[in-house]
Amino acid sequence: MANDNISLQESQPIASVNESTNESEITVKDPKFLKQALLEKLKSLMNVKGEISLPCVPAMLNEYLNLVDNLLKTLGQTLNEENSENLKQLINKGLVEGYKLSPHARLLVSFLPAEEAKGLASGITINTKVLVESVADKYQKWPEIRQEPLFGSHPDAKVMSVAAQLGEPNNTTILDIGAGTGRNTIPLAKLGYPVDAIELTPAFMEKLTAEVNNQNLPVKVFQGDILEPLLRMKVAHYKLAIASEVLSHFRYTEQVRLFFAKMCDTLRSGGLLLFSVFLAVDDYEPDNFVKEMSEVSWSYLITRKELQAAMEDLPLELISDESVIEYEQKHLPSEAWPPTTWYVNWAMGRDLFPINKNPPMELRWILMKRI
Repeated sequence: MANDNISLQESQPIASVNESTNESEITVKDPKFLKQALLEKLKSLMNVKGEISLPCVPAMLNEYLNLVDNLLKTLGQTLNEENSENLKQLINKGLVEGYKLSPHARLLVSFLPAEEAKGLASGITINTKVLVESVADKYQKWPEIRQEPLFGSHPDAKVMSVAAQLGEPNNTTILDIGAGTGRNTIPLAKLGYPVDAIELTPAFMEKLTAEVNNQNLPVKVFQGDILEPLLRMKVAHYKLAIASEVLSHFRYTEQVRLFFAKMCDTLRSGGLLLFSVFLAVDDYEPDNFVKEMSEVSWSYLITRKELQAAMEDLPLELISDESVIEYEQKHLPSEAWPPTTWYVNWAMGRDLFPINKNPPMELRWILMKRI
């Protein structure tokens, strides 16, 4: 995106002399005055360039303004009322624009002298630029920076348990949304379940496709975003749809409702929908700051009231609501728990609230029936 910038006023002279005075007749010997003059000279010899990378969280506007203001004061720059307002508008504009585009957008705030030859004595120019990354962009880097297995070595115990209740595998069609590298898809297919796998991230999709082809499994792999209106799925086709660690990337309750509506279209009557989602504890109401931060932290948080509202007038019936941590720890083999080093803290909500006590949220398994 294009850069925006503002320039702060140049530093004012430390003293002024009346025009009628012959300056050559004035000799200044006051040490304090002379030191101040030297400090001003020093500012003209100093240059500074830097950049701050800020998550695009509009609710953090005042905190970000304080951060930049304190930095400017450290550099000997004082904002007047006009400059303060310009800076506020500049940063707010970038935060709002970035937040609309992606929860992973960042606002780059760079600063440098207004005139390089005059150094800090010329004042400071501040530039802003929004850098946008999508969920797919983020995950695309995972194979390079994280150790395998990326999401765990075993399938979700809840997924395998629900699938086992649906009869003969070869007659039980399954849709795996956000299939990743196949942690659930491949074990299901090995048992004979026909699986259609949808994955957003190209690197994951390519790895899953190669594994499916190598093992000749009954799996079809599609790249796409489940929330994309143009992504069409088979109508009234699947007995089970699963979305493990997917809704944590959603942003609005409208997206949750869209997801539910698409699942109603693609599930058979009596088919099941199993997904994990972060739910707030019953007496906790997250504010806008918490909501925005939950998106940035891959921990999108909703209340049970919002979940019910997203289901309203749709042919869905809530079957069960269980703690993911409690269920998986109890039913996974001991060597498979925890699935990854980061999993437990994330599922407890500590990626959002980095505290030792229990955060007011938890990852839950939600099972619904298409009626």
